[in-house]
Amino acid sequence: MVKKVLTLAFGLMLFIGAMAQTPKTAAIAASDVRYWVGSGSNQAVVLITWEELDGDGDEYYIGAVWGVRFNGTILCNSLMDTISTYDANLSISMNSGRSFINDMTYANTETGLELNGSGMGWWMYTVNGDMASAINSQSISDGDFVEWSDMGQFAADTIIFLEDPNAPDQPVEATIAASDIFYWVGEGSNEVVMAVNWADTALAWGYKFNGTKTVSDMMTDIAAADPRFSYTMDGAYLNDILFVVAPGDTLRKQAYSYWESKNNGISDAGMAQTLNNGDFEKWAEPAAGVVVDSFSYEWGGETYWSYIYVYPMAINPVSVPAAPMPEESTISASDILYWVGEGSNEVVMAVNWADTALAWGYKFNGTKTVSDMMTDIAAADPRFSYTMDGAYLNDILFVVAPGDTLRKQAYSYWESKNNGISDAGMAQTLNNGDFEKWAEPAAGVIVDSMEYNGYWYYSYVYPMEIHPVGVPQTQGIVNTENVSINVYPNPVADMVTISGIEGNGRAVLYDMRGSIVASFAVNGTETRLDLGRLTAGIYMLRVDDSVVKIIKE
Repeated sequence: MVKKVLTLAFGLMLFIGAMAQTPKTAAIAASDVRYWVGSGSNQAVVLITWEELDGDGDEYYIGAVWGVRFNGTILCNSLMDTISTYDANLSISMNSGRSFINDMTYANTETGLELNGSGMGWWMYTVNGDMASAINSQSISDGDFVEWSDMGQFAADTIIFLEDPNAPDQPVEATIAASDIFYWVGEGSNEVVMAVNWADTALAWGYKFNGTKTVSDMMTDIAAADPRFSYTMDGAYLNDILFVVAPGDTLRKQAYSYWESKNNGISDAGMAQTLNNGDFEKWAEPAAGVVVDSFSYEWGGETYWSYIYVYPMAINPVSVPAAPMPEESTISASDILYWVGEGSNEVVMAVNWADTALAWGYKFNGTKTVSDMMTDIAAADPRFSYTMDGAYLNDILFVVAPGDTLRKQAYSYWESKNNGISDAGMAQTLNNGDFEKWAEPAAGVIVDSMEYNGYWYYSYVYPMEIHPVGVPQTQGIVNTENVSINVYPNPVADMVTISGIEGNGRAVLYDMRGSIVASFAVNGTETRLDLGRLTAGIYMLRVDDSVVKIIKE
């Protein structure tokens, strides 16, 4: 490197003039330092600036930064010794009395950075912007900023924050390429990869679309397509993301945790974030992250700390779902054959035993509970009964035929749901349009589980088809105000004639368990049906809203 060659007297004059006029580098904050040496509770920042020449021979100045830790106070020559002791790339030459520095060089073979001094002994330094004394007498205190300059230039054009060679590698945000995605949702020319990073698992989907879409749109579409994936909201904000790995094994956030969203590695607007082709959108639970930075801020007179996380966990592509998850079975009020009570409010009640599911309709005015409904149905239907264990339901029974009674299995219990959500059981208040279901878990499919105080609790779905209960034998015709059809002979041995139907329709014949035994088209003319193959008993014939009891001999 070419350096100026000046006479000592002329050089000193120029140097002193430069020192009086050259602007100083602004103090560097300790929080910006990446390479700390030494040990102790006090710290100082050191900036060393070298003069270099570019390819055109023009001068420019490069500075390198270290942080030094120490206890008490330390002399400046010891401060510089500490740096060169820890960082073998820095060489310092002092005079024999250790009162000033002759020269300093820096050479890092790994990075290729090489900085050489002038070799003329013109190294000067300031402490907190003021010219300092001899280095063997100048004390350095906690918080000081020490700036060294070769050739009297105290304003670096470029400042390099050196990295600690002994520090662990900084974690890198994990990503996944679109080419590695197995399961794509949607159609279109734009492609986005969405990853979700729970505390110990990270999964990814692909999303295709046209036009303008937000993260909210993407989440909605993926949830609609993938039955394993769901999420919950708290107003306009995401509350939780869930993924059913297997029955009883659901990924969800940890207690007291939250979700952070990033778009292409930068914190974004969450559900409101607009998506662009090629984006990588990641939701992450901080329990899976590594804190790489932090800062404090004031709010309402209080000081809070915020943390910046990186999520290095490897991301696995989600497989295409093998089959849809089971869905809770329901039955419409319009399919109910047997209504109990009177009033403007209607509730459908189903009971799901291990291998049979039956349903009744319940009408009422005012306020009623499940207990009221159970009592009224038991009073009206002699086949239906239930037993209590104190305030709790013990069992539900239904007599299909003499010697054939539906009841719970040994060691089983009853779960109650109101409109698909676990409820208060017998104490549950009913509202118009409710669907109330009692179910024996032996008939259910486990879709989730959780541990609480050392016990495991399971969430069930009951997909078994529900049949409407027929009218009990003692009650004849249901919905008499709607009955317009004629059935004869009744009782019947073999052939039965059906007439009085307006227009075309369909007739359905049920047994007393609610199972369909026949379904056939009917019209305004007489229709004959052969019941000879059926066993003797009571059957219900339904045409539109009309239901007629048929006795088979």
